Amino acid sequence: MACPSALPAVILTTTVAAPRCPTVQGACPCAQEAPYPLARKGRAAEACRMSPTMSPPPRTSSFRDVHEVHEVNEAHEVHEVGFLRVRTERGAARSVRYEPTPGTNTEPSVLLGLHTLGRATLVRRGSADLCLPGDLFAADGAEPLALDEAEEFELHLVLVPRRVLTLTDERVSALSGLRPAADGTVAPLLAPLVRRAAGAGPGTSPRSALRLAGGIADLVELLATAAEGAEAEPQGGGGSGGQDREVLFRRLRAYVDANLWDRDLTPSAVAEAQHISLRYLHKLFEGRGSTVGRWIQHRRLEEARRELARPGREDITVSAVARRWGFASATHFSRSFRAAYGMSPSDWRDGRTRRG
Repeated sequence: MACPSALPAVILTTTVAAPRCPTVQGACPCAQEAPYPLARKGRAAEACRMSPTMSPPPRTSSFRDVHEVHEVNEAHEVHEVGFLRVRTERGAARSVRYEPTPGTNTEPSVLLGLHTLGRATLVRRGSADLCLPGDLFAADGAEPLALDEAEEFELHLVLVPRRVLTLTDERVSALSGLRPAADGTVAPLLAPLVRRAAGAGPGTSPRSALRLAGGIADLVELLATAAEGAEAEPQGGGGSGGQDREVLFRRLRAYVDANLWDRDLTPSAVAEAQHISLRYLHKLFEGRGSTVGRWIQHRRLEEARRELARPGREDITVSAVARRWGFASATHFSRSFRAAYGMSPSDWRDGRTRRG
């Protein structure tokens, strides 16, 4: 079966074997060999106490493209939910590895994982973390990761195309750095939606599937915002210069949000209103992996998308929504919307507001 061109091709490998200790090689008495060069303290160290003393012979199955159903021994399910691809892995202790296929033209995505049963060691970017039942994690879909399952487990993996997210590379990187967790402000809201997506069957209406996918995408963006905040916390107290720039940047974003309706909202207008030079304005946004114009466009599209999805707004025309959020014309709005989300504004609204 050929992989759909719009979806990332990966190799997902599952190996039945005892999980190995995630501590630095030679530092743990429970294993002679450790495959991870770096490890975090705390929950990661607990993984060495979970390892069985004996390992069965490895049994490996490889799949091309995490999205396609293949005939393998391990229990797994793959299906689409709106613009999402969802895979469920379950079974006895083994290693589950996600690896993007090199040399393929793939669509950028965010990989979201929900570990619902068993204990595992999650390995990303050379670091290892303990993953408990109910823990949620995220990663850049272009980067490999592995989960060494220590016991019977269930794992839901969701690929979210970045075209439906307003995330810069910097924010995706911060998201990938979040440790697995079931608590916080976003994870308790996101986990139930991931479970619903994993359980969505063929009878799910397109409207319901798109609404569920949109809810997950919105919460992934909130999770990225929380990740940025967590990443910035240790850097406080390093002098007033960085703090002043952060305060100014927040003020700039608030000004943009309050004036999205204004068609004359340009980088020059923003700089003038905030009494800074245009050059300095561009420098502030470049440091965050974006541009002023791109940020304004993203925020307009975000708010227009939310308005189109609200129940009871079917009588509001696409042209009216475009004007409300500062687009020069309905044509420009529709073209920008399709480029960002892969569908027309009308199709998005139909899937989110009309009865299936």
